[in-house]
Amino acid sequence: MPHQDLYEVLYTEQAARERDRLDPARRASFEKAVDLLARDPYTELSRPIGAGEQDREIRLTSQIVAEYMVSRGRLLLVVLRIFDDTDILLVED
Repeated sequence: MPHQDLYEVLYTEQAARERDRLDPARRASFEKAVDLLARDPYTELSRPIGAGEQDREIRLTSQIVAEYMVSRGRLLLVVLRIFDDTDILLVED
């Protein structure tokens, strides 16, 4: 399926709040990952969630998972799940 060169990236209010809470280093990594995703939202690293191909999930960084929708040249980040390694009970080697 052919794709555009760059999809417009939009955020739900919830996803924007999570994005805005990132510290500068994680925000920079997040922005780089979103830029890559905007070029190919159907990357093989993403997976569909639900019945169609438009609702997807991807691990953007080691600590950020995104659920997003693709439609008409737009990529809507719906949910961001941000993990903080400092709160792990058992660290595996």
